[in-house]
Amino acid sequence: MNLVALNQPQLQPRNTAENKQAFTLVELLLVIGVVGILAAVLFPTLQSVRERAKRIQCINNEKQLAATWFMYATDHADKLVANGIPIRVPTPNIKWVQGQFVIPEDSTNSDWILNPQWALYAHYIRSSSIYVCPGDPPNVSYRGSDYPRVRSYAMNNFLGWECIPSPDIPMAEWLAPQKVTQIDDPSAIFLIPDVNANSICWPYFGTYMDRDDFFNFPSAVHNGGGIISFCDAHVSYHRWTDPFTISGHSDNYHRHDDPSPGNVDLHWLQTHATHKK
Repeated sequence: MNLVALNQPQLQPRNTAENKQAFTLVELLLVIGVVGILAAVLFPTLQSVRERAKRIQCINNEKQLAATWFMYATDHADKLVANGIPIRVPTPNIKWVQGQFVIPEDSTNSDWILNPQWALYAHYIRSSSIYVCPGDPPNVSYRGSDYPRVRSYAMNNFLGWECIPSPDIPMAEWLAPQKVTQIDDPSAIFLIPDVNANSICWPYFGTYMDRDDFFNFPSAVHNGGGIISFCDAHVSYHRWTDPFTISGHSDNYHRHDDPSPGNVDLHWLQTHATHKK
């Protein structure tokens, strides 16, 4: 017997299974490349799905707001819910909702939409989420902290106006219905639009009828368009066409006076807000 041969360590075969589990650099780069291509292909689709979901939710919000508008009129002998400038002193001047967002804390105060002492819609809608477009930033900044946004929608100023005649928006020549039955063509008159998050202020959405200026900008967060409800309760998506409308830029949103001569979107708002008496 050869003792030297017996004591000599035996060479072990390589574990081919373990070797096959490791990637070479080329294989790793190939996998990364494929993942990158798939991400590039799928990202627009996923983004589109997310945007569509936000649009659907905004449509549902407006359907509930429009249904409440009709419910209020049914409960009050056809009278439209009060809309206009809230007057807080000496006694509360209650509207469908309250708030003037030039006062920063108003844009975070849920009492203005959920407290029946202040808001007429509060008797019908108990959830604050219905008032917020999912396409808007969810929070607003106040004194260095973030608070939930309370409202993204406003009501056509020519519907249910209960204030002194507006010094900002001349209304004397224009129909301002106080009852549902006074609206001649409900399917053509907009009720509640989705409003640009920077431009929203009063409970009402203002439309100048005598000049090409924006009082408020409509929202364009839904792929360049916004969601709008009408006085026959239908809700639709409307795409804006003028770049100025889509950008919604103002040096001072609460001045409520942004000229845009020849803007076809302003013309659309004017022809769907009201008509002459």
